[in-house]
Amino acid sequence: MVLRAGDPDAIGGYTLEDRLGSGGMGTVYLARSESGRRTALKVVHQQFADDEEFRVRFQQEVAAARRVSGAFTAPVVDADPDAPLPWMATSYVPGPTLAERVAADGPLNRAELRRLAIGLAEALRDIHRVGVVHRDLKPANIVLSEEGPRVIDFGISRAADNKTLTMTGRVMGTPPFMSPEQLSTPREVGPESDVFSLAAVLVYASTGRSPFDADSPYMTAYQVVHEPPELEGVPEPLRAIAGDCLGKEPATRPGLDLLLKRLRTLPDEDEDEDEDEDEDEDEGGDGDGDSGSGSEEGGDGLDSSSAGRPARQGHPARRAPRARRALVAAGVVAALAGAVVGALAAFGPTGERREAVSEERPTTVASSLPAGWSAWQRTLPESESSWSYGVTPGGPGPVSVEQTHRCVRSGSGLYCGGQGIALTRLDPATGRPVWPPRSKDGTKDTTTEIIGVSEGLVQATVDVDDGAATRLEAYRVGDGKREWSTDIGGTSQGTVFVKGRGHAVLVQDWDEETFQAVDARTGDITWSQRISTRLSCRPRVQNGHPYAQCRPVGSDGLEGNELYALDPGSGKPKRIAALPSPAHFLGTRGGEFLYPEEGGKDGGEDGSAYTALVFVDPDSGAKRRVALRRPIPSEAVEPSLVGDTVYFVRQNGEVTAVTTGGKRLWTRATGVERLSAPTLSTRRGAVYLAAPSGRVIALDHTDGRVLWQEKPRTDPGGVQADLALIGDALYVVYGWDTADVFSMDVGKRPQRGRATTSPAATSPATT
Repeated sequence: MVLRAGDPDAIGGYTLEDRLGSGGMGTVYLARSESGRRTALKVVHQQFADDEEFRVRFQQEVAAARRVSGAFTAPVVDADPDAPLPWMATSYVPGPTLAERVAADGPLNRAELRRLAIGLAEALRDIHRVGVVHRDLKPANIVLSEEGPRVIDFGISRAADNKTLTMTGRVMGTPPFMSPEQLSTPREVGPESDVFSLAAVLVYASTGRSPFDADSPYMTAYQVVHEPPELEGVPEPLRAIAGDCLGKEPATRPGLDLLLKRLRTLPDEDEDEDEDEDEDEDEGGDGDGDSGSGSEEGGDGLDSSSAGRPARQGHPARRAPRARRALVAAGVVAALAGAVVGALAAFGPTGERREAVSEERPTTVASSLPAGWSAWQRTLPESESSWSYGVTPGGPGPVSVEQTHRCVRSGSGLYCGGQGIALTRLDPATGRPVWPPRSKDGTKDTTTEIIGVSEGLVQATVDVDDGAATRLEAYRVGDGKREWSTDIGGTSQGTVFVKGRGHAVLVQDWDEETFQAVDARTGDITWSQRISTRLSCRPRVQNGHPYAQCRPVGSDGLEGNELYALDPGSGKPKRIAALPSPAHFLGTRGGEFLYPEEGGKDGGEDGSAYTALVFVDPDSGAKRRVALRRPIPSEAVEPSLVGDTVYFVRQNGEVTAVTTGGKRLWTRATGVERLSAPTLSTRRGAVYLAAPSGRVIALDHTDGRVLWQEKPRTDPGGVQADLALIGDALYVVYGWDTADVFSMDVGKRPQRGRATTSPAATSPATT
């Protein structure tokens, strides 16, 4: 990453050469000393430099990192925690991170796993011996150098003998690799927490996913604390070792000395793999014999031999057996840890039958599916609610929820309801109903929308008095029985946020000005706060924190939007920033809120076009604008953020992919109208979208080419389809009069039957 305007030329006598990465707390540069030594130099962001509490924590980080030395860590060479912008320089370790390696080539083979596991365990032993707990061991903080793995970035570590800072309201870490105690009692975290994180990292290295994968960090955090790990696909004996290390109670996890003994029993299969491949060549084979490792070829994401350039799906670089063991030295050295709050929010799923299309591309990545999975389809039971319509000020209208998905996934359950669907829990592997809707008074379900899943309960809104009022109700995930019911307003409802040590649901009263917090466990309203009598607001929850997006009463919503942060404990509003027009929230990246900005030139029939992306800091309100190199007409277009790419989906089926740096990657005319928001599989290098008819289409994420598409399952009318991808299992909800949900394996190549062609399969992409 090249240096940007505003980056300094030098810091502390070190000349800056490139950016290596940037995160919520600071930026990492590739720097060179006067003697020519290359370092990775981390500089704290200005807003944290002005925070005395953060400065103390950074001083602890520097002190802790200086105490650590070993063969598998990157030592500190210089630092100035008292500088106007505190900084720390560590030895530069060339090589890809574990996250980059898995994204490029898929899961590691058994020999690579053994070397990684032993190296990380020895690194943690060195770290713990000097009284330090890393607390953020994750794939992005592990560099795979030619000499072995290196643990980097002590961004949220602490010396075990130091008094832990209070950090009120902040839980620091990365949820898929955090321990339960980091989320529940962060001040009591010890070395056992790193053992838990190590096991989560090894599961990721062997399968390409964490043992607690979910679509949002809040749902992931819930699964870390309450749900058993998903170890499907982890080879033995590593599976048994990881299972012991992932115990919920720290005292049940093995110590590092015992763990190292067990890890040394892991198989090293290099010699056997070489022999198998030599035999294939002697017998005149094509060299594609199965070595049993499942990772000889990688067809997803980045080609590690190309220094981070995108690899074309299905055309991986072929590596010789022995060359495979040497990791290519390239890529980013450090990824800074951000502040992530442990909570849980719901997300939506969706999928269909694939039919032969042009440009099929083979892949050797093994499928990752729920245990016992098989393709299924089910018609969901109807609800007695009048679809999802309630009464809002000014007349009837839809009860709008921040996440209006008809099915959400949490733990081992798939929960569907709303928009005419009765609340039902399905088994994600088989589609079998686990429980139908039940209530204490025996009345039938009238679910309007599913809000979220937290505290072991499904929270959903229901219509009352023929849509004249709304209630928020909670149902037990185990048997579907209703636990509590609370009357709320009927305008916009939010989702789950973190409140103290628990969770609450952000809801809104009829007047569009008053917000309430409903305790997710008890249903009690814990606070009620009016923002302003002059503003009409919508609730928003991001990174576990409640916000309100407001506009002047009577405006059309395109101008004058403002962002307010709400205090989780009291609801007290604080104005953050004015928002760009039309204030269409895309998501967060690097801790910043992202919005597209609309201009009046180079547009469609109405002359309007998206001309820039605007990043808003939710704490300081600071904004930065990234101009789109080519404007995108905004008429009948729905933009959405997936990973580091913004997809602009037009109602006529045209899809445009743009990086968050403003560069257009590709445009594809699919010919499939009213497509859903996209879902990305980094394992498959594919983007999936679905139409209201249930038709699913897969596009190559690097160039937009159609990989495959399916026939429609019903007529093209109806509400927009919902999609969710769990490993290789894609769940699709579609339909109007009746709602159907089906599951499909996106890793299985399309079966060629009656050949079909369409403009979507043959039209060239424009880049």
